[in-house]
This record gives sequence, C-alpha cells and structure tokens, in this order.
Amino acid sequence: MPIATPEKSPKRELGRKLFDSALSGVPFVGGPLAALYSVTHPAKGQVDQEKWAKEVGDLLNSLEKAVDLLTNSISLSEDAAALGKWLSENSRDGWSDLFDYDAIIADFPKASNLEILEAVGELEIEGMISVSKALGKPFSHLRGLHKLYEVFDPIVFEGVSPREDAADIAERLLASERGISARDVAAELGWDIRRMNPALAIVGEFVAPGRRSQTMGQPYVFAHMFVDTSERAQLRRFIKNVRGT
Repeated sequence: MPIATPEKSPKRELGRKLFDSALSGVPFVGGPLAALYSVTHPAKGQVDQEKWAKEVGDLLNSLEKAVDLLTNSISLSEDAAALGKWLSENSRDGWSDLFDYDAIIADFPKASNLEILEAVGELEIEGMISVSKALGKPFSHLRGLHKLYEVFDPIVFEGVSPREDAADIAERLLASERGISARDVAAELGWDIRRMNPALAIVGEFVAPGRRSQTMGQPYVFAHMFVDTSERAQLRRFIKNVRGT
C-alpha cells in the first residue's frame, strides 16, 4: 500500500495552493510559491510555459478542472508529496531535525520499504532533503532543507510562506547597516523558531559564510547576518521577485 491515502491528497493540496496563487495574481516564477512551481513541468522546460499559463487562465472559472490541471503538472508523486508534508508537519525547528530511518518506517506501517525509499529519492533529487547513508540500512536519517519547507509549509500552516517570510527578513537586513540578529527579528515579528529558520536559510543563501554567523548552540540556522554591497543588490532583487513588484 502506498504512503499516500486516497482520503486526502497532499499533491492535490499543492495544486490547490497553486490555483489560489494564480487566482490572486501572485507570480509563480520568483514569487512566494517559486519552490512549488519548480516541481511542476513548466519549470523544467517539459511543456511550453506560455501555453501552460494560458491553459490555467482559461480554467480559472472552473475550480476542479483548474486544480486537476495544476495537480497533474506537479512532478512529485503522491507518495513523495505525502512524505514531504509529513516531514514539514513533524519538524520542530525547520532546520536541524533529523528523521531516523526506523522512525519513518514505523510511521508508515502500510507502505512498503521500497515505496518509502522511492519517495525519499524523489525529495532528494528535488533538493528538498539531505540523506545520510549507513551500513546495514538504506539510510540512517534525513534532514529537511529549506526547499522542503518552501513547498510544504504553505499547505501545513495557514497563511505562511517561507519565501515571503524571507523577503520580510531581507527587508530588515537591508534597512540595517550593522546587520540583524535572528532572535531580535523573531521577537519583532512574533515568529517562533519553526517559522524563522526556513526563511533565514533562504536569506542566508545570498550571504557569504563570513557574514552569517553559525549558531554555536543557538536555535537559529544563522544567529546574525550582515551584507556587503553586492549582496544588498541581490537581496533587493529577491524581494522584488517575491512580491512581483
């Protein structure tokens, strides 16, 4: 029996999220759902993007047909989508959680080991997880990367998009000449560690290692960050891409 259950399809939830984004005019490419868009066929050049966008636009008044089209365009299998959602739901801090092989097997007792391994493989090749190998078992544990949370957090947490959150953090970073403290930004925004870390990881990709401090026992992926001139320009472009302005 597969990981996904017929009662609820995480893959269809992702399709519905894309539909809602299209309906509201939020950009796919570069926008808050860019990571999800990256696992659809158009982002991989498998179909003509303009034709695909027109097909979606023509169906915006037909909810079920539009969601069907968007769901079918997502290249993740139902099992991979189900596992990805489970990882997002069970992450405590959105960064350092290690999901043990035996624990994953135990949590999906109706799925075969091969079905689980194939779902893990899909998430791995999409850059959503890192997998640690081990002798005697297919892997010892896996860890979610920020792309996992970019894709699945919007369907796990109402009104949350790590990419939009990253744009908010980036704005605060650009407004400061001395950099930012993750703890201070979290307090200002009222976000917990679980919400902060995926967004911090996204922003951190624009910042050189010497300007983003490792946690040293702190709960945040980066405790402090400051940027140079070129990083400022990149972050400003990132903010514009996310917000479509």
